[in-house]
Amino acid sequence: MKKFFLLFAAIVFVIEAHSQQNFNDSTSQARNRLTKNAMTVLGGWSVANIASGFIIAGQTNGEAKYFWRMNAYWNFINLGLAGMGYMSARKMMRLHNGFTENYKAQHSIEKLYVFNAGLDLAYIAGGFYLRERGNRESDPKNQDQFRGYGSSIAVQGGFLLVMDCVMYMLHHKNTKRMDSKLQRLEVTGGLGGIGINYRF
Repeated sequence: MKKFFLLFAAIVFVIEAHSQQNFNDSTSQARNRLTKNAMTVLGGWSVANIASGFIIAGQTNGEAKYFWRMNAYWNFINLGLAGMGYMSARKMMRLHNGFTENYKAQHSIEKLYVFNAGLDLAYIAGGFYLRERGNRESDPKNQDQFRGYGSSIAVQGGFLLVMDCVMYMLHHKNTKRMDSKLQRLEVTGGLGGIGINYRF
């Protein structure tokens, strides 16, 4: 009977460990897949803005010329960030993380997107400031430059804000799955030692 009990306990332990590993791997995979997809979208947006920016800037004048030119300049930075983010996510997909590492990573990436959203709002505000500054310029060239650059930065900031908010919501779903898993764990303690219960 004792051997049967030990065998049963060992089987339950192996099943739970395998289930936990699958959960951890799926959480990590989901997080890194979201990051890869986001960086692909950002990279596509960047390439489209760089190409259209230089082409259209060469065919327009005044405020529009500066608007499209700034779109191209701005997205060289976005393209570099997208490339680095994509490669980092690919590298992270090969790693196996435990529950604790995943939990920390989930909360870190959510904080990152909240921080980015704050930066995006600053970009939008900066774009509107440049447009207002252009309205106060007496030189028509400076006026066009400030207004065109301002409009571009506001648009780029708006795109990034939408993207960061969507990514935050998608990652938060992953975090909620982990929170739900964590709530099923119950740690008990007493004179006889410490016990961990898991509610299926």
